[in-house]
Amino acid sequence: MDDNVGKYYIDNGIIKECSGSDLAAILDAHDGIKIYEVIRIIDGIPLFFEDHYIRMCKSFQSLGHACRIDAGEFKEQIHRIVEANENENCNIKFIIFSADGEQRVLGYISKSYYPSLEEIRNGVPVGLLPLERENPNIKLVDHDYKKKINKIKAEKGFYEVFLVDREGNVTEGGTSNIFFIKGNRILTAPEEKVLKGITRMHVIEVCKDMGYEVVETSIAASRLHEAEGVFLSGTSPKVLPVSSIDDIKYASAKHPVIAAIRKAFDDRIDEYLKKNR
Repeated sequence: MDDNVGKYYIDNGIIKECSGSDLAAILDAHDGIKIYEVIRIIDGIPLFFEDHYIRMCKSFQSLGHACRIDAGEFKEQIHRIVEANENENCNIKFIIFSADGEQRVLGYISKSYYPSLEEIRNGVPVGLLPLERENPNIKLVDHDYKKKINKIKAEKGFYEVFLVDREGNVTEGGTSNIFFIKGNRILTAPEEKVLKGITRMHVIEVCKDMGYEVVETSIAASRLHEAEGVFLSGTSPKVLPVSSIDDIKYASAKHPVIAAIRKAFDDRIDEYLKKNR
C-alpha cells in the first residue's frame, strides 16, 4: 500500500514487520467489501475514537453487514501500532475486509500531511472537479477515486479539490468537508450528499455552541463568488481557510468567524485529550 509509512502494521491482532509489498498484496487478495477509517493520533491518544468506531459500524450496517471487532479490541490495536512504531503523533488507517462471513482487520500508519503555519495564516488553493461518489456516506476503499483526486491536485498545485455533482452543486472535498460563510450563516452541503466526517460533526456542534446558524443546503458552483469566506475540515487539516476556488479569491484566513471557529475547534481537541490522558 503506497500510503504506509510505518515499520510495523497489525493484521488480525498480530504485529508484523512491513516487507516490500505485503500490504498491497493483502489488499489485492480480497475482493469483498473494504471499509476503512483514518484516525489521528495526538500524544498517543486516538482523537474522537468513539465517533470513528460508531461510524465504522454504521458503514457496515448500511451494507447489510455487522462489524465484528468491538471497541475495546479496536482501541487496543491502535495502541499496539503506536507502541510498535514508537510514533505517538500520526494518522492510523484501518481497513476491514468482509467476505464470505469473515472479516480481516488491517491497521498501519498512513501517510499524512498537516498544514504548515503559512497555509493556516494565508489559506490554501483548491479547485473544482465534476465528480460524485456512489456511496458518499460510507468510507469504502476506492483506488480509482483516489487517483483522480491526486492527479488534478498534482497537475494544478491545489491543496484539495471540491467535488461538483451532476446538478452543478459543490458537495465535499476529495478528503474533506466544506463550509461557506454568508452573512451570519454557515452553509454546508446536506449530509446525505457527503461523507459525514467526524471533524465535520464536531465543527457543526462547535458552530452551534458559538451561536452561529448552520444551514445544510445545496451550494451551486455558479454562486461560489457570493461566499464571504470558505474553509474545509478534515482529520489532518482540522479547520483550514481556503484562499481560492479556481479563479475566485477569498480572504478566508482573515475572516473573524473562521478564525473563531478554528480556535473553538482546537479548544475542543484539547478538552478531549485532557479527558482521555
